Amino acid sequence: MTTADLSLSYEAAPAFSAPLRFFITAPLFGLVAGLVLIGAPELLESRWTAGALAATHLIAVGFMLNVMFGALFQILPVVAGAVMPNTPTISGLVHLGLATGTASLAWGLGTGSPPFLVTAVVVLGATFAIFLAAAAYGLLRTPVAQATPRDLRLALVGFAIAGTLGMLLATTLARGLALPLPMLVKLHVGWAWLGASGVLLAAASWVVVPMFQITPNYPAKLTRYWAVATCAALALWSVAVLMELALVELLLAAALAVLSATYAITTVRLQTQSRRSVPDNTTRAFQLSMVSLIAGLACVILAHRFDHELLPILAGVLILHGGFVSAITGMLYKIVPFLAWLHLSQEGLKAPNMKKLQPDAPVRRHLAAHAIALVALLIAAVSGSDLLGRLAGVTVVVEFALLLANMVKVLAAYRNARAA
Repeated sequence: MTTADLSLSYEAAPAFSAPLRFFITAPLFGLVAGLVLIGAPELLESRWTAGALAATHLIAVGFMLNVMFGALFQILPVVAGAVMPNTPTISGLVHLGLATGTASLAWGLGTGSPPFLVTAVVVLGATFAIFLAAAAYGLLRTPVAQATPRDLRLALVGFAIAGTLGMLLATTLARGLALPLPMLVKLHVGWAWLGASGVLLAAASWVVVPMFQITPNYPAKLTRYWAVATCAALALWSVAVLMELALVELLLAAALAVLSATYAITTVRLQTQSRRSVPDNTTRAFQLSMVSLIAGLACVILAHRFDHELLPILAGVLILHGGFVSAITGMLYKIVPFLAWLHLSQEGLKAPNMKKLQPDAPVRRHLAAHAIALVALLIAAVSGSDLLGRLAGVTVVVEFALLLANMVKVLAAYRNARAA
C-alpha cells in the first residue's frame, strides 16, 4: 500500500471541535501526572505503588487515549470512509466520559478508594461501549480495501480487549474478587500497549509518516502483514500466559519484540530517506519515539529473564513516555495545524500557512523539554532519589504545560483567521 493508493475523503471530516476537544484536554492529564510525581517521588521505585498506578493511567488513558480517540474521530471517516452517526453528540459524550472516568480511575488507584474505582468502571465502560459501537457502525458499512482501514479495525478490537481487562482489574481491586491479578495485569498491559496503542500507531504511521515527513512509503509486505502478525502473536501469547506456559510465553514475547522492533527500525530507516534536507520537529519526535521503543522492548525482554524491579520501571518510562508520548506529540504538531488549515479552507476563508498556525520555535522548546523530562525520569528511576524524582516531576509538568500552550495557540490562530 502507498499513500497514493488511499482515497482521503476530506469532505467527510467532522467539525474541528470533534477531535480538538480531545487534543486540548490530553495535556492536562500529563500535567497532573507530573504533579503526582512531585508529591509521591517514590512511585519510581516500584510499578505496584499507588502513585505509579495513578500516574501510569493518567498518561496512558488521560493523555494517550484522549489523543487516540480524538484522532480516530478524524481518521475513521477521512481514511477509512467510516462515518460515525451523529458525530457532534457522540464525540461530546465520549470526551466527557473519558475525562471524568480517567479522573475517577486515577484517584481510585492513587488512594485505594473502591467507590471511585467502581465509578471509573461504570463511566469508562459506558464510554468505550459508545465509542466502539459508533466506530463499528461506520466500519461495517465500508469495505476493507487497504492496510490502514483494516489495521484500524484490529486496533479497535485491541482497545475492546484491553478496556475489558482493565475494567475487570479495577473491579477486582474494588470488590476483592478472587482473580489472579498478576496474570490479568500482564494481559492488560500487553493488549493495551501492543494490541491497541501499538497497532493504532502503526496504522496511522502508514499514512502520516510518508505524508507529513516526506519519506518513501513503508514496504508493502510490512503494511500488509505487520498488524495481523502482531495480533496473532499477541493472541497466542495470551493463551500461553493463561496456561502458564513460561517458555512458550517467553518465545512469543520475543517474537512480539522482534515485530515491534521491525516497525521501529523501518520507520527510522524511512526517515533517513526523507526528501527534507533538514529533519523537522515531527521527524525528530518520531526518531526519539522509535529509539525509546526499541530500548523499552529490550528492558521488557530482560525483565522476563531477570527478576529486578528496576527493569519494568525503565520499560514503562521508555515505552510510555519515550515511545508513545513522543510519537503522539509529533503527530499532534502536524495534525492540529493541518486540520485548522483544512477547515479554514473548506469554509472558503484565506487560510494562513501552517508554519504561521504552528511556528517552529515553540515546538522546538517543547520537544527539548520533553527530551529533558525523559532523561530526568530515567535518572530518577535508576538513582532512587526522592529529590531527583521531584525534579523529574517538575520537568514533566513543564513539558505538558508547553504542549497545552502550543495547542491553545493554534486554536487562537485559527479563531483569529476566521474573525479576519
